[in-house]
Amino acid sequence: MSPITSFIALYDRLQALPQRARVAVCHPSDDHTLRAVIEAVEMGFVHAILVGEVHEKTLRQVAPEVAAHIELRPAPTIAEAIRKAVQLVHDGEADLLMKGMVNTDDLLREVLNKTYGLRPEGNVISHVAVFETSETDRLLLLSDVAVIPAPTLEQRAAQLRYTTTVARSLGIEVPRVALLHCTEKVSEKFPLTLDYVTLKARAAQDEFGPILLDGPMDLLCAILPTALTNKGLQSCLDGKADILLMPDIQAGNILYKALQYFPQSSTSASMLCGTSAPVVLTSRGDTIETKVNSLALAALQCRAD
Repeated sequence: MSPITSFIALYDRLQALPQRARVAVCHPSDDHTLRAVIEAVEMGFVHAILVGEVHEKTLRQVAPEVAAHIELRPAPTIAEAIRKAVQLVHDGEADLLMKGMVNTDDLLREVLNKTYGLRPEGNVISHVAVFETSETDRLLLLSDVAVIPAPTLEQRAAQLRYTTTVARSLGIEVPRVALLHCTEKVSEKFPLTLDYVTLKARAAQDEFGPILLDGPMDLLCAILPTALTNKGLQSCLDGKADILLMPDIQAGNILYKALQYFPQSSTSASMLCGTSAPVVLTSRGDTIETKVNSLALAALQCRAD
């Protein structure tokens, strides 16, 4: 399978699959979320189960052939809508979960519920974002920009496993992973760089499967071959990283929002990892395009096997 290098190519891959992914959407009472879901249904890669209040005006505009792939599941309260949506995924009636007009903390509380939640015992829950920009010829994966404030060594190892799994679902057989930092030197002054040395040693023992892993390195050396040349450095990544493993949530979130705002042509997707099923956890400020992309990324994970 050739690598998927754009979201258009991702849509094409999904449309070629024989079945739609079933998405349980929590309380899609806003036009924004519902329009994104409807667009994904129209494109043919999801069957939507709308749980709780629905934006009626938007729903009334749906064509009959699209409505055939939309189910309504009423719920008396937002809390009950969240619980029912999570339970649908837990029970196998839906393949993935999507946040609607609900509080993120409330949704995560139900996702982590020990009885009907979506967290396998002992799993680290993390976040992966995927970007398509005009500056690169490939998709860029980032982790973690939204969930873990300051990852421990084992949490970083989990992030590495999750991001490489997503990368392979996108057809990247040997992902190139950059361990980002402000310096290329290993130093006790920066304990994180010592974690990076450990991760590289574990990667050399094939713990993470076939990957190319290097760091610490700065962002430019990770993604630009010329930056390596200018600094007189060499790397197995050759300035062509597929995955950027962030030092902490602060750096990750800043880069995430910078990539959303500054490039002339940039689009993204994001989802939770470590759950038993993909969770689309976009923010209220995300565009409809980002939400559709995120649904596509999550749907691909359901069909990756």
